[in-house]
Amino acid sequence: MSLRLSRCRWRLAPLRAAILCALLAAAPELAALAAGPADLASYVGRPIYSEPVGGLQLPPGCEVDPSWRSPVVANDLEVWVAQCGATARVWLLKRQVLEIVDARQSRLRFQVLDERILPEESAGDSLSVQCVGPHDEPGYVVRGARWRTDDKELRLRSAKGVLRVDSRGPALADADVGAVECIRFPDREAMMKRLQQRN
Repeated sequence: MSLRLSRCRWRLAPLRAAILCALLAAAPELAALAAGPADLASYVGRPIYSEPVGGLQLPPGCEVDPSWRSPVVANDLEVWVAQCGATARVWLLKRQVLEIVDARQSRLRFQVLDERILPEESAGDSLSVQCVGPHDEPGYVVRGARWRTDDKELRLRSAKGVLRVDSRGPALADADVGAVECIRFPDREAMMKRLQQRN
C-alpha cells in the first residue's frame, strides 16, 4: 500500500509543480483583474482642453473622432463617444470658452459631468451620437446599434438602448429607442477623421 502511495505522489508531483508555476506566472494579471482594469477608471470631473494648434488634449489612451461628438441644443453641453483603451464610453461635458484667439479660433475647456462605461460597445459603430430626438434635436446616443445600408448612408436597424441628456441634472438618462432617428454617413466620417489627423 505504501509503495503504491509513494508512486502516486511521484506521478502527481510534476503536475502540482506545473499548476503552481502557472498560477505564479499569472499572478500579476489576476491581481490586476481583482483591482479593476485601468480602462474602467472614471473620468467624471476631469477637464479636457482644446487648443487652436494642438487640438483636443484627451486623457492618455483615449480617442474621440469628430463624428463622435454632438452638441446639446440651447446650452453649453456636449455629448461625446470616447474610446479609452479597449473600452467605449459616453461622456456628458460642459463647454467653457477660456480665450477667443481670433474670429475662428478659441481655447476651450470641457469638463466631464457624467459618464457611462460600456465595454461591450464599439465606439462610433454600435455606440453612436449620429441621432436626433423627436423634434430633430441632437444630443442622443444609441447603444447596441445595428445598421442597414441605404445607398451611401447607414440607417439604424435596431438598438439595445438610447441615452439622452437630462438638462436638469445635468446627467445622462435612458430614453426610448423609438424616440430617435439615427443615420450615419461613413464617407463623411472618414473625411472628418482624416482632417483631424492632419491637424
